[in-house]
Amino acid sequence: MKRIIFFIPAVFCFSFLLQAQENIENRFSVDFSYSLTALVNHGWGVGLGYEIYLLDCLSVKGGLGHMTVMTGIDEVYNTSVGVSLFINYFPFNNIFDNFYFSAGGGCDFMNYFGDGELPPTKQDTLIHVIPKIGWKFHVLNYLILDVSAGYKFIIYNTQNYYDVQKYINPGFQFGIGIKFLFRTFINEVL
Repeated sequence: MKRIIFFIPAVFCFSFLLQAQENIENRFSVDFSYSLTALVNHGWGVGLGYEIYLLDCLSVKGGLGHMTVMTGIDEVYNTSVGVSLFINYFPFNNIFDNFYFSAGGGCDFMNYFGDGELPPTKQDTLIHVIPKIGWKFHVLNYLILDVSAGYKFIIYNTQNYYDVQKYINPGFQFGIGIKFLFRTFINEVL
């Protein structure tokens, strides 16, 4: 858990430095998959994403999420922090409205707590890899819809893996993301 305390501020500092670059288009997004997974498991969650475009056909996207949910054990809760990094390739050289391939992965750091009978391992680290495909298109000048599908492979897990499968959602992934372009929005409003 100490690693996370130092990692989270570093990620935010890095994202603010990238946002300061005027000549590169950056996209901030809210990831509702943490919220939906948490609601299904009687909890709450939130996720954030940040994408930076390096070339006309290449982007890098990082994500950070948190959720706290009830487990199947009475009075035992699970809180998790997820960190991810993806590289997106746009074969038709149009990063704003086009088809893309993506590969990446991440870590889920999980902690069990509560008054019930805690699992033998109170902290878990799960590492996953996700190849996916998707399509991005503008809804408004400052709003982009991102439809994607992929498959989440768990490549490292610990003793509690079978208890947490419903929280980390391994297997087929389908998502619809909403990307908000702050710079474009501010330029249109001001």
